[in-house]
Amino acid sequence: MSDLLIIGAGGHGRVVLETAEIEGRWDNIRFLDDRTDVDVVLDHKIIGKMDDYKRNSKKYEYAIVCIGDNEKRLKLIKEILKVGYKVPVIIHPRAFVSKYSEVGYGSVILAGVVINTGAKIGMGCIININSCVDHDCTVYDGVHVCSGAVVRSMCKVGRLSYIGAGAVVKSGTSLSGKYILADGEVV
Repeated sequence: MSDLLIIGAGGHGRVVLETAEIEGRWDNIRFLDDRTDVDVVLDHKIIGKMDDYKRNSKKYEYAIVCIGDNEKRLKLIKEILKVGYKVPVIIHPRAFVSKYSEVGYGSVILAGVVINTGAKIGMGCIININSCVDHDCTVYDGVHVCSGAVVRSMCKVGRLSYIGAGAVVKSGTSLSGKYILADGEVV
């Protein structure tokens, strides 16, 4: 069991906090956030501003970035790695992640997700509730696959892309970096 520092105490940070609690591998979870209106979120303290990750690197071995903005999330993950943090993968126990898949550090796999055989999920991805990344897909760094989205077999989803809620990426499709697929659309 170890301590975990969550950078970002907004909606995504709260979801990751609860998922980390359910995982049961963290003794102490704290937040960094720029909010000034609160100092506790879901019974966990905000111990400083988001830029305070450097001065906390000796106190916390693990940190994860929970910012919804793909570019900011990925940039900050790279910065905290340079400072010496270990960046975990957080996987909800009610997700299915094939033992024959790969998930990059700093990625979050939430409840109801299916990651099938041969899928590769990059660093700092959000694979949101009830979504699916089917077999032999590559989801590059910093991608957000939103709630209920389906990335069908043998797809490539470019770096920093956004796949909206309920959207479908048809089998064999390759999407360029920073691709935005709106909620409910099919490509």
